[in-house]
Amino acid sequence: MPGERILATELDVSYMTVRKAISELVDEGVLYKQATKGTFISHKKVNTKVTHNIGFLLDEDIKEGISSPYYSLVFKSLEEAATRNGYNLLFFSDFKDLNPLRNPKKIDGLIISCFPRIEDRIQEIKRFLPIVLLDNVASDKSIPSVTIDNFHSCSESAQYLLSLGHRRIGFVSGLLDSDICKDRLFGYTSALVRHGIEEDKSLIYKGDYSHDSGEKAARYFISMQDPPTAIMCANDSMAIGAMKVIRENGLHIPEDISIIGFDDILVASRVFPALSTNAAPIDGIAAKAVELLLSEMQGNPTDYRHIILRAQLIKRDSCAAPHSA
Repeated sequence: MPGERILATELDVSYMTVRKAISELVDEGVLYKQATKGTFISHKKVNTKVTHNIGFLLDEDIKEGISSPYYSLVFKSLEEAATRNGYNLLFFSDFKDLNPLRNPKKIDGLIISCFPRIEDRIQEIKRFLPIVLLDNVASDKSIPSVTIDNFHSCSESAQYLLSLGHRRIGFVSGLLDSDICKDRLFGYTSALVRHGIEEDKSLIYKGDYSHDSGEKAARYFISMQDPPTAIMCANDSMAIGAMKVIRENGLHIPEDISIIGFDDILVASRVFPALSTNAAPIDGIAAKAVELLLSEMQGNPTDYRHIILRAQLIKRDSCAAPHSA
């Protein structure tokens, strides 16, 4: 093991806290000490505390957090999958609550909605807990993950609009600091290129997944001299925000502008007109994530195992052929 003072610095805790924790782990048989040589990890089987709890950690920077339309569905499905396997699901938004040297063990494993800005902290917790990632994979691909095939799913949405006769298609992106939105954007641009349509950067609006950014995107598009006849949004919340502004400006959906979203949140089928979207396979994501995590917790290595699930295109009333088609 690293020296106690080194550990204290790495984990940002006091030296005495580290010393006490190591002493307790020696008493439990997890570690052993050799005079003048240092502290070592025991190879003996140790009866560690089992909590029958699984954690779900959501990046605190995500707008609306666990109450967001998408992540509330993710949490519900994870909770159901955990319960089926005899576990409780606990929600966390702060990494400090998971530091084993600050707090007693609360969970047996952890599912994390991963974004690049928090990867350093994820790698730190990986040393103490089995982990499975959602949304994005770790940069070194070492941690098992379950993600959506965002590229092909968005490409399918774009091809659907192209098949209806749309040629000027706007795209409202999410935050471009993760593979999720980069892949969704690339799926959109690739479909256009395959149909001989050059990428027009003026038709790409940078959103942030919020309803408000969808409203702003719609105002931007309809103010153009040659506005798009269809708008793709990287999630449903932005699509519904765009629909609101389009109607407020006297335009009709889908007669004047077609709209398509991503996720298939509960309200997507209840707005008017009902929103066409790509339905994220939330139940499948949850089931696979819990399955991978349980395997990790039982000592069966799943390193470098990455499951990718395809979203399903749901055609509803918000898309139609453009007037000129």
